[in-house]
Amino acid sequence: MAMNAQRREDIARKIAAAGRYRSFRGATVLEIGADKEGISARMLADAGAARVISANTLEGWPERKEGAIEWRRLDARCIDRDFEPESLDIIFGVAILEHIHGLDRFFAGAKHALRGDGMLFAHGGPIWTSANGHHVGLLIDGQSYRFGNRALNPVRDWTHLALSRSEMVEDLAARDVPRAHAEAIAQQIYESENCNRVGYRAMREAFDGSGLGEIERIENAFAMPPPELLAAIERGPYGDQQRYDVSGITFVARR
Repeated sequence: MAMNAQRREDIARKIAAAGRYRSFRGATVLEIGADKEGISARMLADAGAARVISANTLEGWPERKEGAIEWRRLDARCIDRDFEPESLDIIFGVAILEHIHGLDRFFAGAKHALRGDGMLFAHGGPIWTSANGHHVGLLIDGQSYRFGNRALNPVRDWTHLALSRSEMVEDLAARDVPRAHAEAIAQQIYESENCNRVGYRAMREAFDGSGLGEIERIENAFAMPPPELLAAIERGPYGDQQRYDVSGITFVARR
């Protein structure tokens, strides 16, 4: 899928933010969760990177080289397998942490591969325990459902944390979502491999156990769930995650 304007602007902001902690000038950069067109990779090269490894784990990911950019298919959990110790200057990724099944391995691999003055700049969002962390994104019978668009998001905020799969189907159907669509939405929420369903506290603990040196932790926080819904969340399988207002989190760290 081509990168839309909003995503392009977000990448540009994140590159500018990362550049305030460490210069990209002359750096070897591993970009996790890259786009196929190489738009973000070119933006990193324009920021001064001497070499950009544009990586994703998607089927059919191209493997080629063009100037300073090298497209490689690799698993973010296997950085320590694919890269020599202290071989990277910067590991960069936007909206990736919520998709990696095995964050402890990702952070450990980053520590292995970064040089002594290297930097990790890794963002996740929306994380699972935020209002729309379910990541619903479907096109069914010509009807589009999108978590990032209020008009197209049929899931009530935070209810994916409090309801079971069958309860979600009933909740959607009660609000005039066709039952077949409700079933497909619930299946994506609770069974899709697209997101890792890691909550705020668990994500922080994975980073804190990595041995990486934190430079800064940037959190984008909004409103907490209303009291009755919060109580239901805390009773459920995704309770004890501390912060349900944090939609996005960025770990800026050194080796």
